[in-house]
Amino acid sequence: MKIALTPMEKFRAAGKFLDVKFNQRPLSVSIEVTKRCNARCDFCDYWKITDRDEMADYVDVVRRFDPLVVVFTGGEPLLRRDLVPLITQIRDIPGFRYLTVLTHGGFLSETKIKELVGAGVHQINISMNYPDARQDKERGIPGLFARLEKTVPEMVKQGYNVFTFASMLMVDNMHDAEPLIRLAHSWGINIAFSGYNDMKNGNQNHFVAPEKLEEFRKVCQHIKKLKRELGNVMTSDYFFDTLPTFYKEREITGCQAGKIMIHVSPKGMVQPCAELPAVAHYTEFVPTAYAGPNCSKCFDSCRAEPQAPLNLRRLAELTGLV
Repeated sequence: MKIALTPMEKFRAAGKFLDVKFNQRPLSVSIEVTKRCNARCDFCDYWKITDRDEMADYVDVVRRFDPLVVVFTGGEPLLRRDLVPLITQIRDIPGFRYLTVLTHGGFLSETKIKELVGAGVHQINISMNYPDARQDKERGIPGLFARLEKTVPEMVKQGYNVFTFASMLMVDNMHDAEPLIRLAHSWGINIAFSGYNDMKNGNQNHFVAPEKLEEFRKVCQHIKKLKRELGNVMTSDYFFDTLPTFYKEREITGCQAGKIMIHVSPKGMVQPCAELPAVAHYTEFVPTAYAGPNCSKCFDSCRAEPQAPLNLRRLAELTGLV
């Protein structure tokens, strides 16, 4: 059974945060354990990749950068049959790390969830853009939503409070935001939002067009109200206030990719983020010496949340006081 972080874990996390900030290490390292994926999303071409040249373990990567957060991602990370042992190896490195997995959820059986949590996973992020079977169509995985609808609430009832919806807020699903939030609430889980970008394959169809921007702004403001009503939206107010500007301008400056967060490919190459080219092998990359990508082409949560002003409300949200 897995519950929220214990007081001791929160204390260790706070200490690790201060250590990382003081020593200028990345707060988060996303480990792309594979580029393979069995989904067929129209905004990503990873499903065309068959390359199995993947590192056998990532212990040295985590030891080198020693971040607060480690994200196991892909592709679809659960296509790695050795994912659980990979996570266990990271868990067993001395020191505190918050371990998360980002998945489309198609392989999340009750057994697999228990294995992941037993290996040390604190959070399972499920990519979810629709509150119904339209999720199947978007991902190209028949029966996906029905399986999640059956499995996730049952595991929450058993005490596995580790799930979060990871949702892109875009023109296609802006009016599904409230149903998504309420669905997550009914399942007893949280939800976090991210912006859409076309950097993976150039598909611009999901951006918010100028004539839809005012309607989209109202949706964002309504989400802020739902956030206070239901308490399960983990995204900052800053994100919802700024995302319409990103869709209008198609750029937002201030990204700190390569410094406060890095992405490591299956072959051990460091990318500032998943959308940008590799800059060095992990054994040669020094975050404090990296000048930054100077990229402004996305407003994903990984760059938006670190930019959010740390006011009293946001501090209370991050510490679980509101």
